[in-house]
Formats: sequence, C-alpha cells, structure tokens
Amino acid sequence: MSAALSQAQRVENRTWPNPPVGAVVVKDGVIVGKGAHLGPGHPHAEPVALADAGDQARGSTLYVTLEPCNHTGRTPPCTQSVLESGVARVVIGVRDPNPTVAGGGARYLRERGLDVEIGVLPESCLELIWPFVATDNFTRVYVELKTATSLDGRFAPGPELRQDGKPFYLTGEASRCDVHRRRRRVDLILVGEGTVAADQPRLDGRLAAGDHDVPQVDPLPGYVDTDLSWQDGFARDRYLVFAGESARHSKNRLQVEKDGGEILFCRENNGHVDPKSLLEMAATRDLLTIMVEGGPRLAGSMLFAGLVDRWVNYMAPVILGRGVTWPNDFAGPNLPDRGFSLTRLDQLEKDLLFIHDRKNFSATLARVTL
Repeated sequence: MSAALSQAQRVENRTWPNPPVGAVVVKDGVIVGKGAHLGPGHPHAEPVALADAGDQARGSTLYVTLEPCNHTGRTPPCTQSVLESGVARVVIGVRDPNPTVAGGGARYLRERGLDVEIGVLPESCLELIWPFVATDNFTRVYVELKTATSLDGRFAPGPELRQDGKPFYLTGEASRCDVHRRRRRVDLILVGEGTVAADQPRLDGRLAAGDHDVPQVDPLPGYVDTDLSWQDGFARDRYLVFAGESARHSKNRLQVEKDGGEILFCRENNGHVDPKSLLEMAATRDLLTIMVEGGPRLAGSMLFAGLVDRWVNYMAPVILGRGVTWPNDFAGPNLPDRGFSLTRLDQLEKDLLFIHDRKNFSATLARVTL
C-alpha cells in the first residue's frame, strides 16, 4: 500500500476535481504493475496498473488507495477491469467517501469471489484525498489556512525589528519545507496586499523541488487588494489579483495587468473583498484548492465567514511581546461558531504543527474503513 500511495503522490500535476489514486499489482511478493490516476479524462489507477502487469495480473493481489468505482462516469467501472484481469485479491486503503456509492465496489468484487480487505494505511490514504472529502466531492472550493505564530500569538514582530523588502521567517527550516510541500498540493496560494508589500513573497514550492511524493508543479500565486492600491509588481510572471468591484476604473489597473496580473473583480462587504465572492471567482478559473497564507486580517475574514476547511498552524517557541496580531474586530459575540477538531499535532524541529479540520478527520476515517 505504501508503494500505491507513492504512485498517487508523485504525479506531475494535481488531479482535482478527481481524487488522486494509486495502485500496484503484486505477484509472488514482487510488484509487477504500477499505475496512478492523472486527472479528469485519464484512466483510473486500477486499469493502468493492471495493464502494466499484463498476464501477470492473473492470481495476483491488487493494492489500491481508494475503493474501485462500480459506476460509469467518464470511464467504465474499475471493478470490471479488476474482474477481467483475473486478480485474486484486492487490498483497499479506504472506501469511497461518497455515501451513495461507498462499499459498492468492494461488495461487487466480494460477491464475485474475490478476497477483499479494507483499511490498510487508511490515515495516509484519507489524507491523500482530504480536499475531495472535506468539500463533499468539490461542491465548493477547499480552503486550507496556514498561519505561523509565536507563543504569544504574534504573526510577526513590529516594523522596528524588520528589514524592509526582506521576508521575515518566524519558524524554522523544517516548518518552511513543510509549507512548500503543502503548497505543491493546492492550486492557488493567497495572501493579502500587505504581505506582498512587506515581504515580496514568491509563493512557490521551491523547497519541495525534487521531492518525489508531491506534485512537481507550483501553484498559482495571488493576493487580495480591494482598491488596487498596490502597483509595484509581484515576484511571479503570472498571478491573480482579487479586487473589489469599485476598483474597475482604478488608475493602477493597466499597470497590474501589464506586470502579469489577472484581476478578478469580486463583490465587496464593508469595504473589503467578500470572501465568498472570492472563492466563487477562483472556481471560475478551476482553482478548487486554495491555501490562504496572508496575515491575520485575511485569515480572520476567512474564518469569520466559515470558509476554512483545514487550519494548519505552525507555532514557534518564541515570545515577541509586540507586533502583528489578530485585528481588534476579530472577537466578541458576533464571531460565528465554527468549531474545529484536532487532527494531528507534530513537532518539526523546534516548532509545533497543529492541524485542525472542520470536518472531523477521525470520525471520517472510521466511516471509510468499516
């Protein structure tokens, strides 16, 4: 199953809106076939691996990270390919999370005499497809919020401790490498105008270049600038700018577009880009997975709107005492109840990594391994 996971993780590009899936065929303890799903319009992982195995598939074991489909979509049912191959045993990471089809593929194969096992390396297999699961098959855009804070909840020190034009790194190298790996798994990285002005970030996954278990293409970068007040360019050749409708006639519009920025005009709410409108506009560009890396105001707006699916917070073992923190209006009785459950707590050298999910990961894991 670890080899099947590797097949799914190492695809060149992201597969959204389809979930990434990997499969291997094993005969007499030796892998004789490998396959991965490459995205919409491409064959599923199972028939690719079985075709790679050829005649050696007969009597073999098929390992697949996600339950084989038993319905016709863009491609025929994978269960049919499995039966025709002569495979004797199928080992599945997790069931299909769609409750209308969950268990159908496994049941179909069992009824026809195959030995089927479910729940091998299930946590890793569920993590692989979590954006697909958290959004109920991308009925909406998946939002992952990334924050990095000190022990006293500061995002960055005050301006007197910063060097103009240079990024400030609160966390260590291990945390930054982890962030770059996470970037490679999403379609868009989003920050606020203030972050662009202060740090001139590249918003790419360069520290994960060469890693064989993440996609090898960078996400598209973007920033939010309601009034198009920033005109000094960005560190990438192509990027998105989410502006308010009131900025359509801004004097800076031509300069931003000349620099390589594509401007998407969104509805406004209290003088700021409306977060829901922002996600709607992102979806029109087939950007279905977004990592929000902006400062506390952008993070707070996404949280307040109830749009964050996963919150990834890196905590550095330092106390800043003063500096950038949550906005004053991000508090009080008007804050909506948007509870999260703790999914994982890891240590990355000196830093701590907290992962919280709005959809309960543990409960979902139990459901897809029954």
